[in-house]
Amino acid sequence: MVGDASPAPAERTSLGMRDASSPSEARTGGEASQDPAAPLGWLVPHEPSAPQRSREEDRFFGRYAAVCACATLLLFLGGLVAAPADERTGVVLISGFAGAVVALAAWFVWRGLSRGLFLVTGIVLMALGVVVGATLPDGLDGAAVLPLAGALLVLPVLRGRPLLAMFALAFAASIVGETAAYVVGGMTHLAGLVSAPLSLAESGVMLAFTYGLVWWVSNQWRLASARSGEALATQRQVLASQRQVLALNERLLATLDPQQVLDLIADTLKTVVPYDNLTIYRVDRDAGVFRPVLARDRFASLILENTFPLEHGITGWVVTHGAAQCVNDAQRDPRMALIPGTPAEEESLIIVPLMGDRTVVGTLNVGRMGGAASHFDASEFEIAQLFASQASIALQNAEAHHAVSTRAETDALTGLRNRGAFEEDIAALLADRNAQPLTLLMLDLDDFKAFNDQHGHPAGDALLGAVARAMSAAVRSGDRIYRYGGDEFAALLPGTAPELAVQVAERVRAAITTVDSIDGASVSASVGVASHPGDATTRDGLVGAADHALYRAKNLRGDGVAVANVAHAGWTRAGLAMGCPEAGKGTEVASRVTAELASK
Repeated sequence: MVGDASPAPAERTSLGMRDASSPSEARTGGEASQDPAAPLGWLVPHEPSAPQRSREEDRFFGRYAAVCACATLLLFLGGLVAAPADERTGVVLISGFAGAVVALAAWFVWRGLSRGLFLVTGIVLMALGVVVGATLPDGLDGAAVLPLAGALLVLPVLRGRPLLAMFALAFAASIVGETAAYVVGGMTHLAGLVSAPLSLAESGVMLAFTYGLVWWVSNQWRLASARSGEALATQRQVLASQRQVLALNERLLATLDPQQVLDLIADTLKTVVPYDNLTIYRVDRDAGVFRPVLARDRFASLILENTFPLEHGITGWVVTHGAAQCVNDAQRDPRMALIPGTPAEEESLIIVPLMGDRTVVGTLNVGRMGGAASHFDASEFEIAQLFASQASIALQNAEAHHAVSTRAETDALTGLRNRGAFEEDIAALLADRNAQPLTLLMLDLDDFKAFNDQHGHPAGDALLGAVARAMSAAVRSGDRIYRYGGDEFAALLPGTAPELAVQVAERVRAAITTVDSIDGASVSASVGVASHPGDATTRDGLVGAADHALYRAKNLRGDGVAVANVAHAGWTRAGLAMGCPEAGKGTEVASRVTAELASK
């Protein structure tokens, strides 16, 4: 399964099996690991992980900021020496701010706290812009640029409204710094009392536009990054789901029973595409309909009892066009058709064709109840199609295997199960406590060889087929009939007491007498009855007991039922008399067999 944290695969070496991730074990046996690339390892650069690269880049920028601050400090110190005496106070203050920035940068770089470095440095630069405007002559540019630099500095660590608040603070610092430059720094005598407010307003408008543009661009970048991250997460989720589908398909392909495949489709699909209901339809082109073969729905009984024309509803459209459909708000689709007896409800549907030999052989329908919250998305539609294509293959394999298995267990002439199926079933039923008592009927046609010799093998084959149909009509639904070989048949009656089995045997014998032969000759059969555990406790013992009873019946003119155990004699006559009023000759044979057993 996806996400299974399995250990690293073992790799085979000349020393046996070892874990490839264990360097210590790689050196076992007294030999060093002979990696051809090892001597050149110093030439191969180490590729750091993404978090490592991010931390290294942050530290590099912190060092860069510290260097710039140191350069600024040196420049201010040079300016302090060259400045007139009345300006040195402002230069000292600015130099102090620059020194503080250098100290904070160095401390944060040493601690690796790059986020705090950006925030504190940005705020210090904003404050520095105000001080420059107030203390330096011609400090107007510094008052505008330094707060902007501080605002740009926090772009890597702030997003959304916090970034907008920081930009508003920087804008305020710029306006305050420029106002201080005009009022305190002596810029008014250059600009004049009238032009100074206008210049300040112009600067405010331009700064407002600049800050707004930078914030909008950064916010769009943030949103684009978020969308990109969501898209990447969706792709990873789809890939994980596809891997999960492929893993689930291994289970599907390993299942060879068609009904189990259908159940597995319903169970496994829900783990990758959640649904409220599921129906699988099979197409019957001879009848011109599609019919449900599996329904997981609160209206399952209503669904399973209906068949639909090939062009009926959205499912019919998919069958006709061979194209999958994802229909959210299916109740609004003009192709929508309700199943009789089910209510009209809000529902979203995915209907995918099941293909076989380039033909639509069925559909896989999944639905979710509700409005917009229940809609299927594109990734779920894609996964459902991938799953359905694999499920089609698994279902075809299972049905082909079932057909081959059925042919292998079915007698081609009569359509009954064959001797091999008999051997499998009798072993399973003898081991099943719920099948006890298990009664076996062995049946042989009377004078079948003479019929074959007189009328030929085709007529004999037709007679065997007619006898098989008569037997199938005479037994109960839980009874199993087999062609044992030649003109001999067998029947297994699970959970059937001997007295009831005799009634079934007599019903079978009587049904065979009604079969029409090619020339109107009578058809009859002899039946032997034996029960487990009363007559035998093993397979060979049970078959032998029934076989012996069969041949005793044949030796007494045939067309009768004989039981294996003489203890059954009392109820044999009574059972035949009460259960089978039509039993004439068969009752007499059973009586003769009983008398014969009693005499022995």
